[in-house]
Amino acid sequence: MSSNEIAAVSIREYQASDFPALCALDRMCFPEGIAYTPPEIALGLTQPGAFTFVAEAEGRVVAFLMAYQKKTTLGHIVTIDVHPDFRQQNIGRKLMSLTEERLQRRGAQRLVLEVSVQNDPALRFYQKLGYRTKRLLAAYYHDRSDAYLMEKILS
Repeated sequence: MSSNEIAAVSIREYQASDFPALCALDRMCFPEGIAYTPPEIALGLTQPGAFTFVAEAEGRVVAFLMAYQKKTTLGHIVTIDVHPDFRQQNIGRKLMSLTEERLQRRGAQRLVLEVSVQNDPALRFYQKLGYRTKRLLAAYYHDRSDAYLMEKILS
């Protein structure tokens, strides 16, 4: 595939066989200290109300989004990971849209997520989707770096 071709991407529900690919992709997308450990990913997958969308292309996992419903009216985006070779193809936007729709159907009126204060591309991405910074979470990550808590009010 040449660099200007876009692979066909399909989005589906998480399957247990995806677990190793999710762990590897998270380590690829985030530095040590911010990336989730395999036990943390396993815990995220088993939270009450949790679900994960997986994006596949060329027979492999190229992106995923893990979320759960914290309370009846509150949804939480745990992580969104897109393989570097598949960024800027609206995969993340589609995963976010599907997640927001599902959480809204379940009764969520508000969504929250955490993002590293140093992750400018992610901050811009979330802002374009209507998320607003609510507050600083000091020493949020394992490496003691800070995050922002961001929120979106669903219409």
